Amino acid sequence: MSFVNLIATINKISPLKLERFLLSRGWVEDGFISDKAKIWHRQEEENFDLEIIQPLDCHLRDYSQRMYEVVKALSEFEVKELADILDDVVNFDSDIVKVRVMSPDVDSGSIPLSDGVLLFEKAKDLLVSTTLSTFKKNRYFSGSWPADVKDFLETLKLGQTEYGSYIVNVIAPIVISSEDKKGGRSSITREVSNNLARSLVATATAVTKYEEFEDLIVFEEAINNGVSANLCDALIGISGSKGHRDIEISLQLAGVEDNSQEIIKKHYFLSRHISVLKTASEYYKGNYTIEKYSVRGLVIRMDHTPSEEYGVIRVASLVNGLLKNISMQLDLNDYWLAIRAHESNELVKCLGDLVVTSRSANLIEPKGFEVIEDQDLFDESSE
Repeated sequence: MSFVNLIATINKISPLKLERFLLSRGWVEDGFISDKAKIWHRQEEENFDLEIIQPLDCHLRDYSQRMYEVVKALSEFEVKELADILDDVVNFDSDIVKVRVMSPDVDSGSIPLSDGVLLFEKAKDLLVSTTLSTFKKNRYFSGSWPADVKDFLETLKLGQTEYGSYIVNVIAPIVISSEDKKGGRSSITREVSNNLARSLVATATAVTKYEEFEDLIVFEEAINNGVSANLCDALIGISGSKGHRDIEISLQLAGVEDNSQEIIKKHYFLSRHISVLKTASEYYKGNYTIEKYSVRGLVIRMDHTPSEEYGVIRVASLVNGLLKNISMQLDLNDYWLAIRAHESNELVKCLGDLVVTSRSANLIEPKGFEVIEDQDLFDESSE
């Protein structure tokens, strides 16, 4: 940070904000210098001689110099870079989401223009999806946003980008309503931050499980923790148009509000995870394929033209806990068995590759069609 930018940032710090920051860091008021400054000390015996002189009027002629001395003293005490401690003070009343992409092509601190635009767009989508799932869990969000979501998103700001591969900062000011204070509840900002942390953990867990077992049900389990197609799409876009960059998402929580929940503040997704995230996104949108799937259910429709050597049936069956009407093309021998099962209200069973979209479900290359008896349609464990 240049000296000019440093002074400009220092001048943005109000005396009240600095005072609240010092109190949160354990500094203790210890007198005044007329009406122009306040003296602060540490309570620890080994640090008792440390002193900060806080200017009380931002219109003082030497305000910038005195504030610089305060920030310098804090950076030395906390063993932090001057820019880092300044960032802590300036954003004391805001949660910050840092979105970092890593690959050789951004090591210089720059990024190709098209991917830079995509990164900012998808960083916004990350916060949109997280805010939506804070209010309501869903596999895929579409349509207009609720008023509460719109109101919160309008408070978000973009901070300065940082050197270190390429980092985008999204700043979320803490707004605590009088109702929150009375009820002892967290602010909406902190609720969104906590939800983001939980949903990223759930996403990473689902990705790891899918890599090991290749079972789509792991994505279903993650929905209650805030994972959605929108979240997956945001992560995919953040990795770049070619999906070749690793991602780090970290949360910096405002000191102005206590956090009552234990959350993980740093989350990583490697470029090799992008293909799994695409699979998850398509699954949440209702588009996926399950190989060697055993369909079991009741025949609800049959279609056959006399000139054709096959018939098409639809079977009502549970797929990952949801009822689907699955179409399959059968040879005539199996088709007549399906007619018999339909007439006697018996269950049928068949194996094949199940292709599901948002509007249809088809069993490709069905094999081993048979009529089964005395089983519960909703007992998936009997498959």
